Amino acid sequence: MALEQNLILLCLICHKIVDSEEDAYPVELLKKWKSAHEARISTAFGACSFDRREEARSAMESFLRSNRVTFETFGPYSETAWNPLSDAVDVWRVRVREVIIPNNRMILKILDSNTHLLSSGEMVTLEKFRVHVDEFERKHVFGAISSSIPKFPEEMNEMLRREGA
Repeated sequence: MALEQNLILLCLICHKIVDSEEDAYPVELLKKWKSAHEARISTAFGACSFDRREEARSAMESFLRSNRVTFETFGPYSETAWNPLSDAVDVWRVRVREVIIPNNRMILKILDSNTHLLSSGEMVTLEKFRVHVDEFERKHVFGAISSSIPKFPEEMNEMLRREGA
């Protein structure tokens, strides 16, 4: 058994309790704790791999919806953006960093974890989205001057909707 499979990190007090009461804390229980913890961490910081297209679509749907509403409400083509007295530009910059960029990264994680569910056309759409995300971040996080950020690929709205599309 590899070392990392036989490793569970506990605080000093819990470690002493577990080691001194082996009957109360059998190996099977410790493995169950470790497995549950790893599943929680994986879900919190990563994206799950799904068996069905509908599950993957459902996982990314709220991120896409949030981005769309944020863009329509505060983005450069929104009604408020055209008002020279509004603070729309400042609000947009904040929303980009707080909402859109993290959502984009999560959408990429979901899709990258589920490429086995994507058709070849959807794989192309994924890569178009990745280019959009990277260039969007270069501008809004790193201040890169770019007038040619590829637009959000509209095909993303249909990603994983149809069976084997």
